[in-house]
Amino acid sequence: MSPRIFSCLFIACMPITIRQEKVNIFDNRENLRLLHISDLHLRFSSRRLDELESILYSLDPDLVLMTGDYYDIPSAALLFRQFIERIASHYTVIFVKGNHDTLWGKKITQKLIGMYNCHDLDDNSYIYTSSRGFHYHFTTWKSGKMYQTLNHKEARIILLHNPEELKHHSTDNISLILAGHLHGGQCIFYTTKNTSHFPGSLLYTYCCDRRTINKTELIVSKGLGDTLPLRINCPYEVTHITIT
Repeated sequence: MSPRIFSCLFIACMPITIRQEKVNIFDNRENLRLLHISDLHLRFSSRRLDELESILYSLDPDLVLMTGDYYDIPSAALLFRQFIERIASHYTVIFVKGNHDTLWGKKITQKLIGMYNCHDLDDNSYIYTSSRGFHYHFTTWKSGKMYQTLNHKEARIILLHNPEELKHHSTDNISLILAGHLHGGQCIFYTTKNTSHFPGSLLYTYCCDRRTINKTELIVSKGLGDTLPLRINCPYEVTHITIT
């Protein structure tokens, strides 16, 4: 069996799990629901996207947030764009690109941007106002407005592909950071009390599910695909986050 066929079969036979997280930013005065998607690593099949789309519609979140590595070969960029076009007709999609997405150059990456209701934070920040009147500043550290003080009805949320970049940045005035890239370490032999995954955490500081850094909450997705199709006790997942 070729590696390509094995990879597709391996991913197809592992269902997507839904991890539930709650983040209290506004003293339980809010009820905003986010769906965090990361690391699809699409190749030749759209089967994973079909499963993901079904989960998305069943959860019906307020926003869809995506943190990179959507495809591993240039032709899969079209599969991803078609998926985004379908879901962006129902939901606001906010995303950053990962190292695999930029690997193929600007021409391929252009397939991901310029779509209705879809916002690329690598180019611009995005402000969303919830039905309860709370304002969310979605951004990256590239923004020059990163450290402006926010009022009691505002929150700043960072989308980041690789959480290890946190080592080089301050988390001041940031309520929540969402990241991916590490795939949970792919093989988890045990998880510590602070949700660090062993042995991945021996190599990566933020190989974990969740971490509080000063007053900032970090949530890291295990992702939905792999470059090397091997996982042990490390399910594919989306994260359903409720902000209160």
